[in-house]
Amino acid sequence: TSCSDDDEPSKNDDGVITNQKQLVELRMTYEDEVSITEYSYDSNGKLVSATNTEQYDGSTHTSTYTVTWGANKIIESRNGEAITYTLENGLITHTSDSDGGDLDDTDFTYNANSQLVKFQSNIDDYLFYDNISYTWQGEKLTKITSLDQNDKDKDVYEFSYSGKTCKGYLPIMVWNVDDLRPLLEAHPELVGMRCNQLPDKIYSKDEYNEETELYTYTFDKDGYVESCTEVSTYKRLDNNETRTETTIYTFTWE
Repeated sequence: TSCSDDDEPSKNDDGVITNQKQLVELRMTYEDEVSITEYSYDSNGKLVSATNTEQYDGSTHTSTYTVTWGANKIIESRNGEAITYTLENGLITHTSDSDGGDLDDTDFTYNANSQLVKFQSNIDDYLFYDNISYTWQGEKLTKITSLDQNDKDKDVYEFSYSGKTCKGYLPIMVWNVDDLRPLLEAHPELVGMRCNQLPDKIYSKDEYNEETELYTYTFDKDGYVESCTEVSTYKRLDNNETRTETTIYTFTWE
């Protein structure tokens, strides 16, 4: 459902925004690779399933996610694996990820505005970073700082804005929170990442590389983001070698 420009987002008892359009398709195109995710909702606006189809190297790979909602708990299942989300006051505070016998526990911390400020995972062989902090200025996410398991190596991502906003939110912003998708692509408010402030640039630098991502947008007639073009430039600091890649995201809302 659509709503007028002056409507503030309103949540139901599950913490889900119910008076704005829903994301029904996310398409990502990079060189000769295409990824398409389609989302299905119940009558209360809650995601119940999603199907992701990836095409690359001449082959097609499909994954189907099912989402089960309970009292302050959500279970997302795919290929026999399951993530259990624990919620408090409509925000995810903890996840348990059962993957091939391994258990990966993650905790989330929020500020007084219900924005995510810390993501902390237990030490896991598959997770290089397990302590991520988020800095906000009002509604803008301005910085992400990632520390490795020994709190030594640090990556910093800085976001720049020029005042662009959208109706609803930018779905790919939630990719800055671990890999909890597609639940959060449909419901980023569950981790305080329903961002309608649109970054123009994300800059990051580590010991070896420097990366600049530039973003441009198009909008539908209601002001929702219809497409986002990401141009990433990577620079190696030891030899100044650079390369540029372009990724196009398109979003369908209903």
